[in-house]
Amino acid sequence: MPFGRSKSTAAENTSADPVDSEGARSESGGSEAGKGRPTPKRADARKARRMAGTSGGAAGRGGSGADARARARAERQRQREALLTGDERNLPPRDAGPEKRLARDVIDAKWTVGQIFILVVFVEFVLAAFVDSRPVQEVLNLAGPISLLVIGVDSYRHGRAAKNAVAAKFGAGRTQGVATYAFVRAMLPRRFRRPPPKVARGGTPL
Repeated sequence: MPFGRSKSTAAENTSADPVDSEGARSESGGSEAGKGRPTPKRADARKARRMAGTSGGAAGRGGSGADARARARAERQRQREALLTGDERNLPPRDAGPEKRLARDVIDAKWTVGQIFILVVFVEFVLAAFVDSRPVQEVLNLAGPISLLVIGVDSYRHGRAAKNAVAAKFGAGRTQGVATYAFVRAMLPRRFRRPPPKVARGGTPL
């Protein structure tokens, strides 16, 4: 029976995994490449290619993201400067366009109650802080809400006027957001408006 065991052992060796046999041959000195080092295994080669591709892609994406952030910062800086100088070429989308320019001119050409809003608030604060009189306090309690109501109504009226002017010049289809834009601008004191006014009070919108 030793002969039988020897035969089965030979069969097991013959049915061994061909991949392992190939890997053993590749690691032997007889299959060395001409470069003086053993040929790498197929799995190792694939892993190396994946790592190289991943690192290269990450580097590319990182560089692209940095460039995009730099461009966005430069664009925001240009928009901030345009709001201060009135440069219409670089205004943010909220203020850009001939419709918004006309709305600004309509508001800036008129006197609005919102221009004295800060003065009204300051006077009310001083009176409330330093005048210890019940009648004065009662008047101030009514003056605050009334002044806000008057400013709101006046700003709404000017916002509608700006929207009508834009509709008359450019058409009703180009008035979206104009009334609200003009309403907010009418509530601000003239010196705090951005972009700065380009039409004198009492002048004609351009």
